[in-house]
Amino acid sequence: MVLSSANVYGPQPDNAQFLSEDAPLLGGQRFPDIRDLVEVDMLAQSFFWKHPETETVVLRPVHILGSVRNAPSNYLRLSVVPTLMGFDPMVQVVHEDDVVSAIELALRPGVRGIFNLAGPPPLPLSRLVSAVGKSTMPVPHPLAKTVLKRLYDFRLSSFPAPELDHIRYVCMVDDKRAREDLGYAPKRTLEQAARALLDA
Repeated sequence: MVLSSANVYGPQPDNAQFLSEDAPLLGGQRFPDIRDLVEVDMLAQSFFWKHPETETVVLRPVHILGSVRNAPSNYLRLSVVPTLMGFDPMVQVVHEDDVVSAIELALRPGVRGIFNLAGPPPLPLSRLVSAVGKSTMPVPHPLAKTVLKRLYDFRLSSFPAPELDHIRYVCMVDDKRAREDLGYAPKRTLEQAARALLDA
């Protein structure tokens, strides 16, 4: 089993509304730091087709929220959340416990394939920030990119500048295959995910 990420598709200005598991993995084109994850995902896919006798599963969850220390959770933990002027993309999040439930379902005998995992219904980034009780600070994209690059270069920020695309463009997935083939259904609400994030 490989726990990948929906980020392998990459936020793009021309993305379809909901990406299926067959969509190209373009995450590394604009964000070099994710190339390793894309490569691991593609290696797992290659193994899947070369060795059909082995039950191979690749899970691609959307932004995981909770006690985890990942970029989406850390971003929403900021005291004031920066956003980009003129951009309010639709986003998808999933509670960490729902990801664990999906892993358990995928470990059953006979399961194989690639599965997108989503949580509660998608919502605009501004509403997600409000759900965690934070205020926003809109920043022009060119300024945010320049400042973030400098901060990252001097190790004053854990967010590289290409991550700005995640709060600029849409990257949503269709998890119909996981719901139908795995019996996956997210049980945690957006409010529960926000509470888990803040309690951490």
